Amino acid sequence: MNKEELILLLKEYKENKAKLIIKLKDLKAKRLQLKGCEEIETSLTTAYGLNQDIHSKNQISDKVLRQIEKNDIRRHEIESEIEKLEEIVKELRYKTETVEDRLQALKYKEEKILTAYYIEGRTADDIGNILYLELFNQTRSNRNIQRIIDKALEKMLKL
Repeated sequence: MNKEELILLLKEYKENKAKLIIKLKDLKAKRLQLKGCEEIETSLTTAYGLNQDIHSKNQISDKVLRQIEKNDIRRHEIESEIEKLEEIVKELRYKTETVEDRLQALKYKEEKILTAYYIEGRTADDIGNILYLELFNQTRSNRNIQRIIDKALEKMLKL
């Protein structure tokens, strides 16, 4: 992984995390739909009434057959949608876990500053004057914050 890819993953982290949560909910809903598709019963009923004795009693009606076919088609569609969602979830998990794992290797100060800069989109000036002041009761210049960010990125890339 190079520096540009890592920076891109950091910048897209929040968006990927939100997408992952949404796709996991979609996947759960599709699995419930699939389970519901498998539980649908098509019952055979005898039709009594006028002139019903003319028809053979040993045949499955077209209505039941159509329902079975429709259920089977729907089940296959849902299964293919589930496979696509699983691939998307796998990719999003990889992206988010890569960032999370690499952030864990950083020290507290580095992690907070890098997270604020790339993930939250704050400026180095804002981080130096506000965030650093909140964390350590001191301020830092843009150059100093940028140096901390660069060192943290290099540390993440070495992993």
